[in-house]
Amino acid sequence: MDINKELSFKFIKYCFVGCLSTLTYFLSVFVLVEFIKYDPLYASALSFIFMTLISYLLNRRFTFGSTFSTKTLLRFLAVSLIGFILNFIIMFFIIKGLSLHYFFGELVTTLVIPVINFLLNNYWTFNIESEGGTLSTEDTSSQSGI
Repeated sequence: MDINKELSFKFIKYCFVGCLSTLTYFLSVFVLVEFIKYDPLYASALSFIFMTLISYLLNRRFTFGSTFSTKTLLRFLAVSLIGFILNFIIMFFIIKGLSLHYFFGELVTTLVIPVINFLLNNYWTFNIESEGGTLSTEDTSSQSGI
């Protein structure tokens, strides 16, 4: 498959997983707050952790076709932290520095951060060649479960 097509297809799958992860986050916040009666602050934090783990598992298997390793999990968490910090910096700059409505910050972060996170995850977190091996199509089809 052409490299650009392969990368585009991975990005589409990455965005799909992102949508599922976001849905998981909001649903878990809702359940924790409305049914279990957690404080919204703690529900949000717990849901963010849960969402990040779900995102790792789905991206590892569905988007990047990788096997589990502590190294990829730690790298994924590092990329998530980078995304979180970038989100804060961009929002701060747009809201406080440029005195614009927060909507513009949300728009910019929604367009920029997923692309940066995808590139970091594709070329660093799940880059199998850099780990001294390759993942063949046979390896991908023989992997089981998430």
